[in-house]
Order: sequence, then structure tokens, then C-alpha cells
Amino acid sequence: MWHASVSLQNRKGPLDDEPTVERFAIDALTGVGGPTEWWLWNPTARVGHLRVPVTDTENELVPPGCAVDDAGPEGQQRPRTTRP
Repeated sequence: MWHASVSLQNRKGPLDDEPTVERFAIDALTGVGGPTEWWLWNPTARVGHLRVPVTDTENELVPPGCAVDDAGPEGQQRPRTTRP
């Protein structure tokens, strides 16, 4: 599972800007993973989590003993988001 956790901050703390956070997460995972994704926005922490399953080819590159599971809520599954 590819996983990007993203937040925006200024000097006062986290910013409540889900659309921008989501765009950064999508950009971070461009070029990896399969055709679906899960987006979860935590409004309390103002952190977004984007998860993308690894492909079979990517899975073959994971050495033995490395973590292969991702814990936590994953949000609704949807087709991958593409950016122009």
C-alpha cells in the first residue's frame, strides 16, 4: 500500500484546506500504484490520507521482512484521481 499523509501548516498551526491537501497527496503518489485509491480527511487533525494499492510488479520489489500492511481507516474506495 502506498500511503501519503499530508497537512498544510502556517505559524499558527494546521490549515483547514482539504482540496489543497488532497491535490498534494495525489501529486505525491503520481506514477505508482494501481487503478484505485482511498481518500480520508481527518477534520479534527486537518490531515489527509491517500492510500493506493501496490501493483503486482511493485509488490515483487518489496524485500522479505518489510511491512506489507497499512493500519487505520482508509476512506471510500474510488478510481484513481488524475491531474491535468
